[in-house]
Amino acid sequence: MKRSVTLLLIVAAVLIFSAGPALAGAFRIPESGAAAMGQGNAFVGQADDPSAVHHNPAAITGLEGIQIMAGFTQITPESEFEGVGAEKDTFYPPYFFYANRLRETDWYIGFGVNAPFGLGTEWDETAPFNAFFRSTVTPVNPVDIVTETALEIAKIAPVAAYRVNDKFSVGFGPEYYDVQKVVYKGGTTIGGGVGVEYSLKGDGDGFGFVASGMYQATDALRIGFAWHSGVTAELTGNAVNFPSDAGTPISTKASVDLNLPDTMALGFHYQVNERLSLNLDLDQTQWSDYDKLEFKRSDGSPLRTINKGYDDVLAVRFGGQYKVNDNWTVRAGFHTEPTPVVEETFDPRLPDSDATSITVGAGYDAGSYAINFAYMALSKDDRTVDTDEPNPLLNTLFDGEYKSSVDLLALDVTFRF
Repeated sequence: MKRSVTLLLIVAAVLIFSAGPALAGAFRIPESGAAAMGQGNAFVGQADDPSAVHHNPAAITGLEGIQIMAGFTQITPESEFEGVGAEKDTFYPPYFFYANRLRETDWYIGFGVNAPFGLGTEWDETAPFNAFFRSTVTPVNPVDIVTETALEIAKIAPVAAYRVNDKFSVGFGPEYYDVQKVVYKGGTTIGGGVGVEYSLKGDGDGFGFVASGMYQATDALRIGFAWHSGVTAELTGNAVNFPSDAGTPISTKASVDLNLPDTMALGFHYQVNERLSLNLDLDQTQWSDYDKLEFKRSDGSPLRTINKGYDDVLAVRFGGQYKVNDNWTVRAGFHTEPTPVVEETFDPRLPDSDATSITVGAGYDAGSYAINFAYMALSKDDRTVDTDEPNPLLNTLFDGEYKSSVDLLALDVTFRF
């Protein structure tokens, strides 16, 4: 057993350095676990596998023995603007979770690695806003033309949980956010229609906290709550020809604080009978924390400020599972979520809109191990952007119709010792 546990912990270390970018629900990625995703990510009140370390740490008090899960989510986003598509790519953010009871006490410990946030977009030079940039004399600075954006984050979370009594448990722990990669590329003008490419690349980190609870209200009803604190990740890197607020391309060491939002979820799990259970989650993301990006020079003086002003949003998630027999379980779910991206600060780095999803999944449980998989079709409403830009030369840059969708597949395996 020790050899198996050691091997899986090595796998976790590998996953820490392989978190990939993705595009899902602004740039939050709630998908961490196939059983959860198969039910529309309505899992805070159920959380009966090792992914509870992420979804609701208090729920690890319901797990027996040592349990280890490893898996990944395949995310394939598609975006287009006025009929021209962004570069299509597929990302594979991984996850790893471990849970264990401390001897015969009421204390439990857990450890998790996953990618709760990420972003990856790259627009071809034929995109209408880039074509506009190449062909138009634009003496007003700065003009921000979008080419590539990437954000790769791995969250590392050691947690503890305490079973207060037979009905109530609490969970808590620190969360370390390793921002492994930030890429911010585009183009700008320096007057007279002369254009230059700019880039900013860097990395950084930040710390947060998770607190949660699980309450067995009746024999059939369980209620869970999980709060993940907001995080300010301090990023540093190199800026090349980066446009200042005055429109001057600057090359310098640069820094920026990335404010990741608080998330709060209230989940209800209802056991209809021995085979059927239903879940409902109300999932709030405090996107107003992500109010602006303030880029600074190496001496701390201002370089450029980009306002975001995102709205807070509430996602509604619903799902259920049906136990076909002792080994097989099938799942389905859906969710709906408004976009936090406001019209005034919309840009193609994150062409987000209101989203709905339908999910299906299944799992095979052999006792000592379980294999789960799920599929999600995430559909985003067509979005027509009209920013009313005061400068008549610029108001068509990002204005127009955007279309986006995402296909997701999840697969994981859980071992029990």
